[in-house]
Amino acid sequence: MKKLVECTAKPVCLCCLGSLGVVLLIVGIVTAAINATFAAFTPIIWFLLALACYLGMIWVVLMRILARLESKPQS
Repeated sequence: MKKLVECTAKPVCLCCLGSLGVVLLIVGIVTAAINATFAAFTPIIWFLLALACYLGMIWVVLMRILARLESKPQS
């Protein structure tokens, strides 16, 4: 668990997931607008992948809060 918290508590993970979520959302909008599928990826799949990235961002924020609370001295 400690290794997982250390990996996901880094701000670069938050930026990567956010950027990937935006890109997937834009791809979903474009594929919906032109009514196309790429390798059986329909627009809803792109939107669900973007949603997964945004849920990952929430996870990273929660892990950062957890890391902060664990490093805080007990009083």
